Amino acid sequence: MKNESLSLIMPLKKREEVGNRWLFHRLNTLLPALMKKHELDMWIVTGREYHEDPVLKTLYPAAIDSSRRLTILVFWLDEAGQLKRGAIHPNPSFEPFYERIWNRAEGDQWECLKNTVEMCEPERIGLNVSHSFAAGDGLSHTHYEHLQMVLSEYRDRFVSAQPLIVDWLSVRSGKEMMAYPAIAELARGIAEEALSARVIHPGITTTEDVVDWIRQRVLDLGLQTSFYPTVDLQRKGSEMDRIEGEIIRHGDIVHLDFGILYLGLATDTQQLAYVLKPGETEAPEGLQSAFFTALRMEDILSFHMKEGKTGNEVFRTAMAAAKKEQIDAMIYCHPVGPHCHEAGALIGLYDQQGDVPVKGDLPLTANTCYAMEFNIRQFVPEWGQEVPIYLEEPVALLDGKVEYMAKRQMGFYLI
Repeated sequence: MKNESLSLIMPLKKREEVGNRWLFHRLNTLLPALMKKHELDMWIVTGREYHEDPVLKTLYPAAIDSSRRLTILVFWLDEAGQLKRGAIHPNPSFEPFYERIWNRAEGDQWECLKNTVEMCEPERIGLNVSHSFAAGDGLSHTHYEHLQMVLSEYRDRFVSAQPLIVDWLSVRSGKEMMAYPAIAELARGIAEEALSARVIHPGITTTEDVVDWIRQRVLDLGLQTSFYPTVDLQRKGSEMDRIEGEIIRHGDIVHLDFGILYLGLATDTQQLAYVLKPGETEAPEGLQSAFFTALRMEDILSFHMKEGKTGNEVFRTAMAAAKKEQIDAMIYCHPVGPHCHEAGALIGLYDQQGDVPVKGDLPLTANTCYAMEFNIRQFVPEWGQEVPIYLEEPVALLDGKVEYMAKRQMGFYLI
């Protein structure tokens, strides 16, 4: 099976060049707007070697791979409203992304930070502390104590940088948006290859064999998986919805949950294949009907996912529409970005089919990518039972509507 998207995989040096261009563009355009939007005069991000703040990876140029003992990045708006970016670290590779503002002769790194704060006199200082988002809670307890000591006169000005971090991680620049569909299609192509006769031999191949093949394939391509893949089965007569660790048989539905991390952006997708029985040329009508119902559920979600609506609002209206059409559905959509389960507005949770506090109260934002994740259940006459259909498609919220970022799966892959 030819996968043309594989030709898009770039050598390491080219990837670094692209990543650096994206970072420079985001620092110059997106971050100043976000600082003003969330009314932060200063944002301080600190990192310790081997105990990194998750946000730092999205702020480092390619030549910086860790904090190297201690790194302090400080962002502030000057009197003219222009964003200044300082790196309190001696590594020259921070330039031109950041101005190196530390002079060893004038004190240590913390003293440099104190001098910078005193020079700027910010009213609101954002720190990476968050009760709701792990990626926004990267400030270590030790560094928090140190900041309180060094900046004791400014402690009452400390605020959570959570709103800024959520947007920084979830909102994509125009340059990233142009490339993200190719990354999503690359992942979809690998998934389609995995769910094919090239990999799966009924009666021989196990679900674990497919997982191993995917992981090796991704590694051989010079990529990373964004999470450990899952392969399971739906089988006629089984009381279990998702069977793992089994030999794949004729008549099974094979379900794959998989994603990659490439150019600093993650994907998350779920695809389905049907293993033909001898003499069959397509899946049974009942299964095809269930798949078409799942496609209708995608249309419902696409219609209700609107910029400015909260995740909880989208969940409620989409579920009400599904119920009106007698679709038995579960919804659990999430943003994707540098992290597979990215910070941002959640639309339901698998184990919480209702309003999600805090995360579900956030509004959907433009230029944000989502894993449209859900399942439906439908009675299949040929199986004499209800069958779940699990699907997940990468989509982007652009120009007021949902756009699919990869080729939409319109029916079962056939093995």
